[in-house]
Amino acid sequence: MIILPYKENFIRKNFIEYSFENPDEDFIPDYNLFKKLNSTDLYYLAQNYNWDDGIKVLHWIIDSPKCDKGCASLIFWTSEPDFYFGYTIDTIPDYEKQTFLLLKKITDKFRNNEFKKNSLKYDPTERVKRMDWSIDYTGWHIPEELKNITKGITPISLSLLQGLIWEWQRKRKLAKREARKRNRKK
Repeated sequence: MIILPYKENFIRKNFIEYSFENPDEDFIPDYNLFKKLNSTDLYYLAQNYNWDDGIKVLHWIIDSPKCDKGCASLIFWTSEPDFYFGYTIDTIPDYEKQTFLLLKKITDKFRNNEFKKNSLKYDPTERVKRMDWSIDYTGWHIPEELKNITKGITPISLSLLQGLIWEWQRKRKLAKREARKRNRKK
């Protein structure tokens, strides 16, 4: 699944880079614009979101019926959840409480099979391997499904794809140039 440039620009302008140009620190993106995004767009947004802008938009993603299991897994594992595992709702610092609640919401929705879509791939393997599972993460009950690779396709932006093709072509041209140089020296 490919994110086209116009959609990539729309997402960046309205949900990722909005804080760079807006002097209002309490600014919240337009929810009506958010509703125009599809599952692949939500994954791209989650993948590129600036957590320093707060997590309101991430809650929107998780609450959306368009949210795919791969997208929810991506949000969960990129939040560095092991930091939160040692806390309860009563012991978590106030400034971390919203992220804590977001992670709890994700684990609950996985346990209750509330994410109906499963077409986008996310691989948490490296993050899961780094976790110390011998520790009793009381109250978390992380579903096994959340620890595994989700099925499907990894979305890619056309801009990234174009960059990869350009880089491949550049390396190929450089290799041919080097081969010609070697042949001339013989």
